[in-house]
Amino acid sequence: MNRLMDFISNNALASTLAGAAIVGGIGWLVKAHRDRRDSAIIYEFLASSNSGTGWTFRSTEAIASHTNLSESRVASLCSSHPKIRRNEKQLQSWTLTE
Repeated sequence: MNRLMDFISNNALASTLAGAAIVGGIGWLVKAHRDRRDSAIIYEFLASSNSGTGWTFRSTEAIASHTNLSESRVASLCSSHPKIRRNEKQLQSWTLTE
């Protein structure tokens, strides 16, 4: 381990690559945390909307309005969430899977 640290500290290219890897890893962790948090907010809204109003599908615009997220972020997160699916007839509306 000591030899690796000496190599990184004495080699400009290696130290640059190590720094970039650390910054990239931290950025990825922050993005994953934000995505998980915002997906949970969307899921909770859809669950409460379904039980509170009886509407099974909610539009991207309605979800964005209630969660204070952009429409493109809502669409992106909903399309990748395993428990949320898109309406086949109206492409900009979403529901929870059973």
